[in-house]
Amino acid sequence: MIIAAALVVALVAGVGVFMLKGSGHKNGGAEEKKPAASLELGEFVVNLADPGEIRYLKTNVVLAVTGEVAAGGGHGGESGPSPAVRDAVIEVLSSKRFAELAMPRGKKKLKKDIIAAVNKRLEGCQAVDVYFNDFAMQ
Repeated sequence: MIIAAALVVALVAGVGVFMLKGSGHKNGGAEEKKPAASLELGEFVVNLADPGEIRYLKTNVVLAVTGEVAAGGGHGGESGPSPAVRDAVIEVLSSKRFAELAMPRGKKKLKKDIIAAVNKRLEGCQAVDVYFNDFAMQ
C-alpha cells in the first residue's frame, strides 16, 4: 500500500513538472519571433581585395529574413532581390582577402558583415542569417 501511494505521488509530480515545462515558457516569456523566410540573392563573382594578386570569390547567397519581404527584396521592385541589397553584398564580399575567408572564423565574420550591410538597405524585414549555397575561391 505504501509503494502504491509513493508511485501515485511520483506520477502526479512527474505530470506536474511536464505540464509546467510544456506550458509555452520556451523563451522566458519573450515574444516569439516569426519563422524566417528565405531571400535568394543569387550568384556573385567578385574580385577579392588581395593586393598584387588576382583572386576571386564565386558564391551563391541566401538570406534568412524576418518580417515581410517585398517582391523586389525589400524595395518593391518587380521581381528578385533589389539591386541595393545585391550591391551591399558585393561591397562586403569584394572588401575581403583570400586569407581571411580561408579560415572558418573569417566566413563567420563575413556573414555578420553581410547581415549588417543588407539590414541598412532592407525595408520591412531584417536579415537574421546568411547561407552560402556555393563558396569557391581562387
